[in-house]
Amino acid sequence: MEYVTTVLGGVGLFLLGMWLITEGLKVAAGASLEKLLASWTRNRLRGLLSGTLLTALVQSSSAITVAALGFVNTGLLRFERAVWVIFGSNLGTTLTAWVVALVGVKFQINAIALPLVGIGALMRVFAPADRYRNLGMALAGFGVLFLGIEVLSSGFQHMGESFPLPDAGTPLVWLILVGIILTTLMQSSSAAVALVLTALAGGLLGFREAAAVVIGANVGTTSTALLATLGATANARRLAVAHVLFNILTGVMALLLLSPLLDLVGYLAGLWQLDGDPAAQLALFHTCFNLLGIALMWPLEPPLSRFLLRRFGERQKSTVQLQFLDRNLVTLPDAARVALSQEMQRLLAQYPQALATLPAPDSDRLEQIADRTRLHAGVGDFLADVARQQLVDEQVAAFQMGWRLQGNLVNMDETLQRLNGFGLAMQRHSDWPVIQALLSHWFANASRVMEQDWQRGGERGADASLLGQYESTKSALLANAMAGKLSRQSLDLALQSLSQGRWFLEQWQRALEYHHQLSARDPVDGSLVPAAEMVSIGEQGKATVSRERDTENAY
Repeated sequence: MEYVTTVLGGVGLFLLGMWLITEGLKVAAGASLEKLLASWTRNRLRGLLSGTLLTALVQSSSAITVAALGFVNTGLLRFERAVWVIFGSNLGTTLTAWVVALVGVKFQINAIALPLVGIGALMRVFAPADRYRNLGMALAGFGVLFLGIEVLSSGFQHMGESFPLPDAGTPLVWLILVGIILTTLMQSSSAAVALVLTALAGGLLGFREAAAVVIGANVGTTSTALLATLGATANARRLAVAHVLFNILTGVMALLLLSPLLDLVGYLAGLWQLDGDPAAQLALFHTCFNLLGIALMWPLEPPLSRFLLRRFGERQKSTVQLQFLDRNLVTLPDAARVALSQEMQRLLAQYPQALATLPAPDSDRLEQIADRTRLHAGVGDFLADVARQQLVDEQVAAFQMGWRLQGNLVNMDETLQRLNGFGLAMQRHSDWPVIQALLSHWFANASRVMEQDWQRGGERGADASLLGQYESTKSALLANAMAGKLSRQSLDLALQSLSQGRWFLEQWQRALEYHHQLSARDPVDGSLVPAAEMVSIGEQGKATVSRERDTENAY
């Protein structure tokens, strides 16, 4: 039990170190990491190299996979290029195996790890800028990771003295299954491979058996991608399937060609003077079979991409589900901002015709409002989740625009619901034809102006001429009431309906302005709110923001 708890503690330290490295480097790099991913992928070779290098940098293939999912979803990255980013991330994660093999099991870890932890912690506490504080967090993460390797090595070394090696006749399929289970439980193929490397160095595993477990760990890393697709968009599901197929194909070929691969590793190890270092040879094997998978996928990827692009399209056609937002984007503020702008644009496009058939009530209008209410709730949940991330001031300002825009859309739908109720009430009165003739002209003109605004790019608010029409329509209603053509109750309802229509247009104009700022390429200017305040807003009203109410008298 002492050895088991030692190994368990070593795994925990390793995972903690990996998390500190990934989170620290992601925040320290800021938007530049996402911009590099979007700009380095002009062809599949560059996509492969960017996935490899960025995964080696942040020490997390899962982070790069989620980033690629987010960029494909927002249209910043073509699906065919994102596939190669995913393939490259598999190769990039082999760097961890080399670090463990060449540093973790060879050197006096305390001489490296403790200074890294100390310097990193001091930077985290005393650095003046947020970027350097997060860099210190990553530096401390490397120290913790090395400590985890030392604890693992110590535990497996003693276990190797007490436990026999797995029998040479043990089916490799069972060992592959062990690797899959380890990676799925720890949600980190790097941690599983480090576990196998230290077990090999400690004499608990033979080389062939360790190679089989590494193959399983490589296949098991697809569990992260599959979990990321739960409730995700069609593009995310396509990319996850490509990831799964690549890893399964690589694993199957590595198993079928295990003996030739081991012979190749032995030959290369002799050339590079690694023949006396089983841990380094296993890291070499990990790299070789991932290169094999990439070579196999080079001719297969184009037809595979075409096949996947024809699948998973049902959700994209739905008008009552979010098309651009899913939880994969929450940790990618810049990509989340683009996706939010696209989702809001899709919602805004539904409103220009909303006033066209008023003041008459319409059951279809109520159904559309109900559908959009569900969408507003999803947008609010997304904004609340983003607000809990570490955001720079420009990102906070951008998402503040998102909260305000969402509030305008909610106000507009609530106004439409009230207008529909006014129409139902006015229809019961005998003077309904007079009211309908007076109001329908103004609502139709308002709808036409909104349509023109939208066609011009959404930068222009409601036409000022509508204000004059508003006043003339109000005067006409009052004149008909004075002439005895309208009852007092009908006049009240008609004036309230007209006033609500004007409020709707004001909300539309504000929504267009906020959307223009949200979708601007440059950072949004304006007042900023702390991220903590954004979290508070999200928790208090995920689907709505504080409403502004005009107190204009209907008369």
